[in-house]
Amino acid sequence: MSVVVARTSGFCWGVRRAVDMVLAEIKKGRGPFLVFGPLVHNPQVLGALEERGVGMSMDPSDAEGGTLFIRTHGITLEERASVERPGVSVRDLTCPRVGRALALARSRSREGYEVVILGDEGHQEVRAIRSYAGGEKAFVISGPGDAEDLPRLSKPFLMTQTTQDSEVFEAVLEVMRRRFPALEWESTICESTGMRQNELRRLLPKADCVVVVGGRESANTARLASIAREAGLPVFQVESQDELDPKTLKGFRKVVLTAGASTPSWVIRRVRGRLLELQGENVGRALGAVRTMVLGNFHVLPAAVAMGAASAVVVGNAAWMPAILSGALALFALQGLHTVLEAGFSPTPGEERRAFVVRRRNPLTISYFSALALSVVLSAFLPPLWGAFLAGAVGLFAAYSLPLLHSSGAPPSGVRSVPGSRDLLFSSSWALLVCIVPYLTLGGPAGPPAVAIWSLQLVLLLMGRSLLLDLVDLQGDAMLGRDTIPLTLGRRRSEALFWTCAALPVILVAFGFARGLLPAPGLGSFAGSLWLAAGYRLLIRNPFPSELSARLAADGSLFAAGIVPFLASIIFEARVF
Repeated sequence: MSVVVARTSGFCWGVRRAVDMVLAEIKKGRGPFLVFGPLVHNPQVLGALEERGVGMSMDPSDAEGGTLFIRTHGITLEERASVERPGVSVRDLTCPRVGRALALARSRSREGYEVVILGDEGHQEVRAIRSYAGGEKAFVISGPGDAEDLPRLSKPFLMTQTTQDSEVFEAVLEVMRRRFPALEWESTICESTGMRQNELRRLLPKADCVVVVGGRESANTARLASIAREAGLPVFQVESQDELDPKTLKGFRKVVLTAGASTPSWVIRRVRGRLLELQGENVGRALGAVRTMVLGNFHVLPAAVAMGAASAVVVGNAAWMPAILSGALALFALQGLHTVLEAGFSPTPGEERRAFVVRRRNPLTISYFSALALSVVLSAFLPPLWGAFLAGAVGLFAAYSLPLLHSSGAPPSGVRSVPGSRDLLFSSSWALLVCIVPYLTLGGPAGPPAVAIWSLQLVLLLMGRSLLLDLVDLQGDAMLGRDTIPLTLGRRRSEALFWTCAALPVILVAFGFARGLLPAPGLGSFAGSLWLAAGYRLLIRNPFPSELSARLAADGSLFAAGIVPFLASIIFEARVF
């Protein structure tokens, strides 16, 4: 099965603007927060905002202080008159495209036009437009048939709901021009809607079926499904990957995946990932095994061992391996336990990994604690200094992660609120346990400058890996309340930082080799930077990579940076165990 994802899928500009404004207000802390009606027609977005403390009410009088948001679909003139209340800060999140339609309806009504609105009569946006167009004096139609049934109009003006089908509008316009030669009109279909519909129509000839992702109340999502059905294709409209029917979908070879304007990127990625798992029994089983290993953090253990082995052949010796294994077990355990705690912090997981962890919390927790216990047992056979460093790592983990147990929905304060603190802690912990601490406790043939160069390039590579994952899901991280580096610096600066982290390890290792500080196998670490660069290019080409593919692209760099130097040491017999 091949899956083609429409690049225009997901948040439109108006929805992204509204969500960003809500998140900005949450950061200011001017609560309580309430939306007058649903902000958008998507259950995952509403659920994520509810976790952040944003409520919803159909009665603006429920707002008692704090901030009241006006939904993206706009509100009627009567509703607008009721939102102004003492002590309540009102933030209007009406989509500017809808706002333009409201202003146009009001101006044409005041000029004496009889406004005809092409749209869904019960939709909130249409209700708002009609109120601005004179209320009951305005007409709402849904297609050419309704246009034929309109009474005689002396001064008609035709406009549209912003999410209307452009081809339906053309058909209605043809009827209206024939019936009313003096007709004036303006299409108020937003550019995003038109682009989304046109792209889907271009992709339909390549498809056996179409999967449309979006809320059931979403008008633009329903419109996409209708366009696909009109082309004679089977259509599966779902809100999440859990609604996909494997038995039905396995019979199709070419699937087009598109999504409504209020569908978050993480939902699209999870649907795409689930579709890719349906590629035949053998492929699906293999993908399922890889998915379990990656989402359960089990790949961390061999990755840490590989990077530790590379450190041993470049700046250490074979005596490091017990310490490397102890450190790898500790990294696997602590990183896994942090994931479990973080999954509990977000009751409605936005990430695929969080959902995976929530469903398997108990067995995963047992495996992580077992790994930590084994790490402690191994440390008993190592110098006491190793045990002290290991205890320090566990203490640092407790200080950083255990506050999640007491979280009430808002991100914790302290060091966790510092942008990039998680990434920096992750990177430095790996460098410490797979290189610096083994060197301090067990020694090695390399001098401190060589160890410093090798450790620094490890930190930079690991930071690049974390930045790559953060860049893939800026939207999801913002919705979940994370303070990542890309959310603080912005995409362009973060991309520049990513390339710096990918390139500097190459420069550092090349410098160390040129100065005779590092042996030739150390040059094999270039593979990690090359993997990161290739992973970035592949993910950028795909607008909605699955979380599994993103983690393989990022974490594969750790395996490459560890395995290649180790193999090089054997091939060139530079320093063999």
